[in-house]
Amino acid sequence: MDLTKGKDKATELLNKAGDLLAAVKEKCALLIEKIASSADWFLDRFPEDKRRPLLLGLGGLIVLFFILIITALALNTRGPKQSVEVNVIAGPHIPSEDLFIPAEPDFTPDFILEREPRHAWTLEEIRPYWKNPGNQELWRGEIKSAVDRLMEGVP
Repeated sequence: MDLTKGKDKATELLNKAGDLLAAVKEKCALLIEKIASSADWFLDRFPEDKRRPLLLGLGGLIVLFFILIITALALNTRGPKQSVEVNVIAGPHIPSEDLFIPAEPDFTPDFILEREPRHAWTLEEIRPYWKNPGNQELWRGEIKSAVDRLMEGVP
C-alpha cells in the first residue's frame, strides 16, 4: 500500500518537473526571440557589406575578453604565501677564513723610510752631484750636446 502512495508522489513530482521544464523552455524561446529581434535591429542599422566585419570584430573582442578573464583567474590562484622551511643538513664545517681572502688593513703609511735622513752632507757626498755655475763653458757644452741629441732624434 505504501508503494502506491510512493508511486503517486513520484508521478506527481515528475509532472511538476515536466511543467517546470516546459516553463523554462518557453522562457528560453522568448529570450532567444528577443535576442534575435535585438540583433536584427542592431544589424539593420549597418549596410550589408559592413555587417560581416562588424560581427567578426565583435566576436574577436568577446573571445579576447574571455581569454583575459581566464588568464587573470589563472594567475590569481596562487593563494596565500606559504613559508618555506629549510632543513639544514649537518655536515663538515668549513671556516669562513678558509673560503674568503682576509680584508686589507685600513691604514697605509705616509712614507716608508729606507734610510735615516741627515741634516748635513759632507763634501765627498756632494761632489758627484755639484757643478760649478760659474764655469760657463762647461754649461754651454752640456746644453749644446743635449740640444744636438734632441735634434738628432727628431725625424
